[in-house]
Amino acid sequence: MPKQGKIIFISGPSGVGKGTLINALRTRHPDFLFPPSCTTRFPRPGEVNGRTYHFISRKEFEKKIKEGEFLEYAQIHGGHFYGTLQDELFKGVKNGKIVIREFDVQGFAQAREKLPREFYVSIFLQPAEDISDLVRRIRERAPISDEEVQKRIKSMEKEMAYSKYYDHVVVSHAGEIERLVSDTEKVIVKECEE
Repeated sequence: MPKQGKIIFISGPSGVGKGTLINALRTRHPDFLFPPSCTTRFPRPGEVNGRTYHFISRKEFEKKIKEGEFLEYAQIHGGHFYGTLQDELFKGVKNGKIVIREFDVQGFAQAREKLPREFYVSIFLQPAEDISDLVRRIRERAPISDEEVQKRIKSMEKEMAYSKYYDHVVVSHAGEIERLVSDTEKVIVKECEE
């Protein structure tokens, strides 16, 4: 029987590089599991249903809430819902796999209350730059209104205050993807060998 696996929760403010990091880990570690969460928002260019997210209707999302399928869920920027299907995480852990999941701080707080402590390790990606640099990164990624930028800035400020609740903080320097990936891999190796 395989050893018990571990969920690696990765959080951080918008624009810090969570998606870039997860894509790099996916390429470098095909043995890791990357179960997508569900969302009611529309896909961005390059996102794939069933890989990036499960893109579902609000009605379907609400049905899953009622049926207790989510480990956590939240309503985020612009009113869209995001949620993590618990079965997808638990299967990987029970099969001895490392399961990588991006979580916002609200989702992590919910999951932390429900999961046995030995099931997970949490990593917060802390930007080396200030919030204006994160806003620049977000604007480069996709068109975004000034109103939406203001919402994101408020969220970023809140999210940064939660870093103290995570097991590890990894600093994300703009343009230094390899460094971010390497620093994160070191945390995963250390935690999963213990």
